[in-house]
Amino acid sequence: MLIQGSLLAERIVSKETQWCGDGRYDVTTLAESGEDERKEGVFAHLLLLRPEEEKKPPLFRISLQDIEIFDFVRKHREIDLVSFFTFIMTHELLHIHRFSTGMADFYETQKVEEEEAFVDSLTRLLLAKNPVTGFKNILTLLDKVEAAPLYSPTKIVDRGRYFHAYL
Repeated sequence: MLIQGSLLAERIVSKETQWCGDGRYDVTTLAESGEDERKEGVFAHLLLLRPEEEKKPPLFRISLQDIEIFDFVRKHREIDLVSFFTFIMTHELLHIHRFSTGMADFYETQKVEEEEAFVDSLTRLLLAKNPVTGFKNILTLLDKVEAAPLYSPTKIVDRGRYFHAYL
């Protein structure tokens, strides 16, 4: 289900941003990577890995937080896992897109909340434009746990391209 959700997320992000993330990231779980990549309160944590050759673009690692994901799924058995993984992966791929194209700075710690709000809004918008079965249920469940971060502009601009939405 993770692979299926990831492939769907890749297609959506690629289609909507005209960006290809091939070779730009890998995905691990805590079972594979260990406790040193653990971060509480999130479903995934993004890490920037240095490329072996300086001329190559950076490689990102999406570290899925198994414990957080399993806890959420246990509490909400009605959840559609493919939709849930599509949401998580779309969100993380949008971060990677923004960091790798220079639209956001990976190291800008003062703007983390703003970046999260922007990417959350953009994730919701792109998934609404590309309906995924079970997505509405995912948003309802997530919003019960924690309200969606609010991003103030009514238009989201992504590299000169506008995504029109009421946010």
